[in-house]
Amino acid sequence: MTAEDAPQLPGHTIRTVAAVLAAAVAVAGAAWWWQTSHWPVNVVRIDGTVAHTDRGHLKTIVTRHAQAGFFAMDLGALRSDLVALPWVRDASLRRIWPDTLAVVVHEHTPAVRWNGDSLISRGGTVYTPGDAALEGLPRLTGPEGHGPAMLERMRTFAAALGPLGLGIVGLHEDARRAWRIELDNGVTVRLGRDSVDARLRRFVRVWPAVLAPRADDIAAVDLRYTNGFAVAWRDGEPKIPRQGGA
Repeated sequence: MTAEDAPQLPGHTIRTVAAVLAAAVAVAGAAWWWQTSHWPVNVVRIDGTVAHTDRGHLKTIVTRHAQAGFFAMDLGALRSDLVALPWVRDASLRRIWPDTLAVVVHEHTPAVRWNGDSLISRGGTVYTPGDAALEGLPRLTGPEGHGPAMLERMRTFAAALGPLGLGIVGLHEDARRAWRIELDNGVTVRLGRDSVDARLRRFVRVWPAVLAPRADDIAAVDLRYTNGFAVAWRDGEPKIPRQGGA
């Protein structure tokens, strides 16, 4: 029998078979999509140094998003929820076939306390964790919005005072933009708001020979003078202006 002798299917039959095949392919595709989009996440791995954020809270957030399935979960939304946590600086997410989600959390590293309740990270980010009971951090107080700039100013002051063996435990800027430094030896340094850098240089010059020998007796050094400074003594001696180069 030749090809010409083979029975020919009616056109409508061919169309019906094609439609059935297309429907079968569509159903199979939909079933495959449903299965893969809802492919379960069975393993959640949280990596990184997590010192301040509760791991249980992290896992709860991640698990809630992972319920959407291995392929369907929205990693962008998950990352947004993680970085909204006070201590979390950044988070990276990665799917690992066949059923694992790897999460790496990066926390802020606190540099100073800010206005009592908040912290400023080493990178200059202000955040308020709500339960920060960190000891040993310098205290910064000042007008709202000045925190990051004050951190940089503190670093400048610390670089000048460090060679003298003096550390900063507190830095304050009042509403008039006047500066006050609290040193780790209990001495307060008042710089005022004008010629701040020049006044600090004056303090650095006179400290070793003039002030350091009586450091235990000094409560405060006031440099708000044109060419000198005044000392407030712990035992109540009156402030006595002393002259010195500007």
